Amino acid sequence: MAAGMTKRLYALAASLGLVERNNKDDPFHQLVYGVTEKTSVSDLTAAEAKIVERELIQRMKLSNQSKPLKHKSSKINTVPGMMTVQQQNLAWRLVYRLDELQPTHTTVGDRLVGAIQKELGITASVKQPFRWINFEDGTKLIEQLKRYVRSAERRAAKKAGAG
Repeated sequence: MAAGMTKRLYALAASLGLVERNNKDDPFHQLVYGVTEKTSVSDLTAAEAKIVERELIQRMKLSNQSKPLKHKSSKINTVPGMMTVQQQNLAWRLVYRLDELQPTHTTVGDRLVGAIQKELGITASVKQPFRWINFEDGTKLIEQLKRYVRSAERRAAKKAGAG
């Protein structure tokens, strides 16, 4: 097998955290043995290397799927005295939970902007909904969103019990 393929396999395995330096019994070598029954990566044929490569790529895809998606607005620079990133993330989680329980024709961003307008009287944009909300107002918004979610959960439980 070509040295380039060996390097590629080690690079893929390292990106998954399977390689341990100076350890021939690390998870990567266990994977190679499990797939090909060979103990050394350099002993692999080109076809066996392709099989190992496919397995590593499949594992990379699976590991990327398990990572939570980040909302675009989480990249906002926080300003002292304004809503923290943690508050913003919690607000988004609550709005997404509310949307799961009570789907509507509006987007989740529009729903959040509407809640900000209704509860705080602040006109917000979908791109930067938390721009004008200070820490205290952020706390009030989160508490109100929690109430919305609890109410929606009660309605869903009632509906499930009646249905």
